[in-house]
Amino acid sequence: MTIPTHVRWGIIGCGSIATTAIAPAIHWADKNELLAVASRTQERADRKAAEVRAPRAYGAYEAVLADSEIDAVYIGVPTGEHAHWAIEAAMAGKHVLCEKSLALTARDAHAMRAAFAKQNLVLVEAVMVRHHPQWTFVRQLLLAGTLGKVRHVRACLRATLGKPEDHRWSKTLGGGALFDVTCYGVNVARMIIGEEPTRTIARATWASSGVDQSTDAILEFPGGAVAIVHGSLTAPFEQGVVISGDKGRIVLDRPFIPNWDPTEVIVELDGQRQVHPIGGANHFLHMIEHVGRCMLDRTAPLFPAEDGVATVAACDALLAACSAPA
Repeated sequence: MTIPTHVRWGIIGCGSIATTAIAPAIHWADKNELLAVASRTQERADRKAAEVRAPRAYGAYEAVLADSEIDAVYIGVPTGEHAHWAIEAAMAGKHVLCEKSLALTARDAHAMRAAFAKQNLVLVEAVMVRHHPQWTFVRQLLLAGTLGKVRHVRACLRATLGKPEDHRWSKTLGGGALFDVTCYGVNVARMIIGEEPTRTIARATWASSGVDQSTDAILEFPGGAVAIVHGSLTAPFEQGVVISGDKGRIVLDRPFIPNWDPTEVIVELDGQRQVHPIGGANHFLHMIEHVGRCMLDRTAPLFPAEDGVATVAACDALLAACSAPA
């Protein structure tokens, strides 16, 4: 049996994240290679393949799954289509890096997990922020007990999505703030606290299309910690995370979208403010390299990556807690 030395990738769905972030990261990543892109039409596939320097272009998603030389696929289609194409990829024997949110319901997320477990394949939700050096440093601080017991997490990510035709306004395609931006705060709160929420309270404001345009949520965890999370698609851009513990707090001003720029992790203890500079980084590149290693070496620990099922379950509960649109 030939032992693979690198991961050969295909991309399903040629949206902006796929072409401007994922494809370049695959090219730059050690032991990873971009072989193909797939779109809904051959003309678009040809054009996008030329843009991202992929040698193969497929005008149907099924074609990239049928390519026996492709080991893994990145799924970048709208969220409402993730479960279908991820399960199809598992049945075709492909590892999957799936754009967040992994799915729209806990039921679909668990079905995806089961499909990949059955095939002994890797399924990862593409939450790139988990791989940024600032979050590595935060995890080190928490493991060292710098804050003592974490009591409270506050997270915010919001922006203005002005395009009415964008799929994130479509209920059919799985749009809405919760599964596009609010989920970031839910994800990092789970990572920081290290538990799964046992109680959720939420409210939403609703767009005319039937999706939530903003979400405010409270998540309670079994150890007593509480997270307050906000996300919006109709507000001026803002991001931030504050982690409060028995001994002090940690503040991140650009926790989710740092771009390539240097960032800071601010630690406040005993009335003293310490600013820890973090060098600029490409968290998409770090994610591809980490996930690729896990695909090549199945004994490698998946964390800080994860399959995303628990975040979907939490968001599913939050959506149920929101008042339905009139």
